[in-house]
Amino acid sequence: MRIDRITTSEFKKIVSGDVLLIFPIGATEAHGIHLPLGTDTFQAEYVADGIAEKLGNVIVAPALPYGNHSSLKDVAGTVNLTFDTLRSVIIDVIGSFIHHGIRKILIINGHAGTSHLAAVTEACRDLVSTNDVKIMSVADYYIAQTSAEFNYDGDGHGGLAETSRMLAINADIVKKERPKGKFVDANCMILKDATRCMPDGIVGDTSKASASLGKKMNDYIVDTLIEMMEREMQ
Repeated sequence: MRIDRITTSEFKKIVSGDVLLIFPIGATEAHGIHLPLGTDTFQAEYVADGIAEKLGNVIVAPALPYGNHSSLKDVAGTVNLTFDTLRSVIIDVIGSFIHHGIRKILIINGHAGTSHLAAVTEACRDLVSTNDVKIMSVADYYIAQTSAEFNYDGDGHGGLAETSRMLAINADIVKKERPKGKFVDANCMILKDATRCMPDGIVGDTSKASASLGKKMNDYIVDTLIEMMEREMQ
C-alpha cells in the first residue's frame, strides 16, 4: 500500500497497528547510454512494492528520487544532494513518520554510492539513538551480490545486473544499445574529477543482459529482504 494513495484517517488506522514502513531512496543519475536517469529509483520502488505485495501490514512511502554522488556528479542529468543535505532530509522525513507512530522502518537504497550510504546510515544512527524505533537500511545492489549466482566479476554501475533488472521492471524505457565499460582504480588518490574512474559511464558488459535474469535477481532481493526483516524486526 502506497502512503500517497491513502487518506489521513486511513493512515492513522494503519499506524495504530504493528506496521512496517518501507522508504525507497533512489537517485537521478547518469546510467550510460542505455538506462534512464531514474534507474536507481525504479529499482528501489519495485523492490518495496514486491515486499508489500507479499507481506501484510506494510506501507510504502513515496520514494526520494535524489541522492549523494561523487563519480558521476558532473555527468549530464545527475542531480546531487550534498552529504549534509541528504542526511538532514532523511532525518526530517523519517522523523515525521516516527512522530506519527511508525516504529519499524526499512530503507531500500537503490543507489549504492559510498558517501550516499554513509549519509543515510548517519541519519539512521541519530534517529535510533533518540527514538524507540527499529530501522534497517540496505542497498538492493549489495543484497543481490549475496548470491554467488548474481555476483559478476567486473560488473557494477549500469552493468549486466542493473540492465537486466531494469529490463524486467520496464523494458520500454531501456534503450537497445548494450555497452561495455570498465572501472579505473584511483589507487587511493582523492580525485578532483572522479568521472575518471568510470570513463565509459558504466562498469561491466551488458551484452548478456535479459529480462529473465533481471526477474530472478529482483525476486531474490525481495525474498532475501523478507527473510532479513522476519529475523531482525520482531
